Amino acid sequence: MEIEDFQFNTGRRVAVEPGTPLQIKIDGVDFALKSTLIGIEEDKYLIIKVPTNSLYGSIKHKYFRGTKIVVRYLYKGTVFGFQSELIEDLYTPLKLLFVEYPEIIENHNLRSMERVDCYLHTKVKIKEEEIEGIILDINKKGCCCVFKGTVKSNFQIDEVITLRYQFPQIEDEQLTLGKVKSIKKDKKQITLGILFHEIEPEVENIIDQYISSIKELFKSK
Repeated sequence: MEIEDFQFNTGRRVAVEPGTPLQIKIDGVDFALKSTLIGIEEDKYLIIKVPTNSLYGSIKHKYFRGTKIVVRYLYKGTVFGFQSELIEDLYTPLKLLFVEYPEIIENHNLRSMERVDCYLHTKVKIKEEEIEGIILDINKKGCCCVFKGTVKSNFQIDEVITLRYQFPQIEDEQLTLGKVKSIKKDKKQITLGILFHEIEPEVENIIDQYISSIKELFKSK
């Protein structure tokens, strides 16, 4: 991916959460390393794990104050990246690196269309089971849904499901077919990335209007 594909955001807030996988590139090392974000002290530093495969050989000796570093990660469908430098390393009791808080952040949206955050109740039918959940973001092409608790059916990639949901100030409930494109499970919930399938033009128009109203709401704040 070329640097021209990125937009630059000079805002100081880093859009990321602890536990996010990171790809880091250290000055003088020819290949990228994998790490994980541990925490952030806003406007001061980020704390990341020392990549396990870099504890031996010549790479370990690159971990000193002032070493240049490039960090990239995926967050909510957008690739972010920034240049920074190491300000401290710690090996006891945990192997951690402290990275200076970035001045400029690059971002590149991987989705073909921007999604807006929302909170829409939905019912998803898979096989003979109907599950209640929440749509967390949406655009004309798809949405992200989360389901809490136990789900009897096992979701499969590219499986066709049926969603029922309702927009604020719209009387009728919308019915849409979707394909499961991503599945994320933990002990408390299941999160699905859904691509709409054969969506009706009328429903697309309603989604467009909803997205526009959300954007206008945030513009006015």
